[in-house]
Amino acid sequence: MAREQLGVCAEANLHGSYLLFNALEGHERVLRHKLARLPQLFDRLAEHFSEAMLTGVVAIGSSFWDLLYPDARPAGLTAFPDLSTEDIDLAPVPLDILIQIRSDRLDVNIIASLQVQQMLQGHVELQDQLQGFRYLDGRNLSGFVDAPYNPKGRAKRQAALVDAAQQPVFAAGSYVYLQRLAFDAVAWQQLAVSEQEEIMGYDKVSGKRLAGAMLLPDSHITLMLPDPDSSSRVLQQNMPFCLLPQQGLIQLSFAADTAALQQQLTNRLGLATQGRGYDLLLNYCRIELSAAFFAPSISFLELSAKV
Repeated sequence: MAREQLGVCAEANLHGSYLLFNALEGHERVLRHKLARLPQLFDRLAEHFSEAMLTGVVAIGSSFWDLLYPDARPAGLTAFPDLSTEDIDLAPVPLDILIQIRSDRLDVNIIASLQVQQMLQGHVELQDQLQGFRYLDGRNLSGFVDAPYNPKGRAKRQAALVDAAQQPVFAAGSYVYLQRLAFDAVAWQQLAVSEQEEIMGYDKVSGKRLAGAMLLPDSHITLMLPDPDSSSRVLQQNMPFCLLPQQGLIQLSFAADTAALQQQLTNRLGLATQGRGYDLLLNYCRIELSAAFFAPSISFLELSAKV
């Protein structure tokens, strides 16, 4: 049975570090071996710093996959859809490797990040490093509970991990969309709480979905989870970031089927249903980066390293 990367379905942590790399040309064979060793590195640090609850995720960019693993490709792995509209620029960027590190200790995250950098040094170039944090017990900088529509319990694994019956080679892997959104906190704070709740589509304190006529068709929750009676097919691991004067959200979405990620994206942009607008929350956000990856199982990483 394929072993999934533990960071995909892990519980929320206090700190998140995101390393974005591009690979140097001709280093694919070495990188296959190096990347296969990263889950072992995370396990070793997680055991040493047991109270930190450290986990990691290794994900490969859509444009780099065929160079790194030429013998097999996940069926739904494509470049991030460039669905930019007149009002919204998705800023798609081709990135080769994403490493996510999460724990309850910032110093442990830094230790892990340094060891990842040391292991990959000479084979990759660091393009960006993002640092997220847990804010007010799971809220984003809008003050609202983040992603209250996320699947819970067993539904998390069903939403995030590829089924062995569908794609045996890529079982327990996950399709990943990464987006970084800058948030206009000044404009947002000028709104009344009732106006904010209309935009979000749920109560600011409890996170409960608004009822009946109070729920706008282009509110955030309506577009992220159109059917409130079904579980979301996308698992989100979001974290705020703050680098004064800029602040915003690091949004990491995992899914067993890339169609679920694409559907959620087209919903947010108002492209799925004629006559429905885009997510009202995007009036207060600017998307600075979008990229598509696949996080293979540990089993796949280890088997591919032997080739």
